[in-house]
Amino acid sequence: MLKSFLFGVFTLLSIGTTVAQTASSGSRYPVSYPNRQIQVGEGGGFTGSTRTYCLLENGLLFVKSDTDSLYKPLDQKPATTTRRLFRQLEKTCRIQTTRFNHPGNLYQFVRWQKGKTEYTVTWGDRTQPAPACFVQFYKTFMAQIPPNKRS
Repeated sequence: MLKSFLFGVFTLLSIGTTVAQTASSGSRYPVSYPNRQIQVGEGGGFTGSTRTYCLLENGLLFVKSDTDSLYKPLDQKPATTTRRLFRQLEKTCRIQTTRFNHPGNLYQFVRWQKGKTEYTVTWGDRTQPAPACFVQFYKTFMAQIPPNKRS
């Protein structure tokens, strides 16, 4: 009896969380966020796993790995930091006009997204050097992740 009650409560909470993260209007979660977002991550290797960090235009920062079904909130970034990162990616790196997709066994990526429109730059192939601007952006973005939440 207690097992079925706990299972029911867990199921309802899971469904509620999933619905909250996929609600289409006014969402504050990456899955359905209608405004700009930056996704930075890495993956590959023996396991092929990926880890993605996502910064929304409103400053909310999330993380998701292959083992997660939903994004997990990490932090709230100041508006000045958020604007600076978006400006660097859009104006300095010009992600909307850069085409570079050369992943290696281990790879890193930077993605800009607004609604269904997205632009991604991926690198890792040692024979194809990554654009320096994106490597620097990756480092700058990762410096915003609290060290105890990077693993």
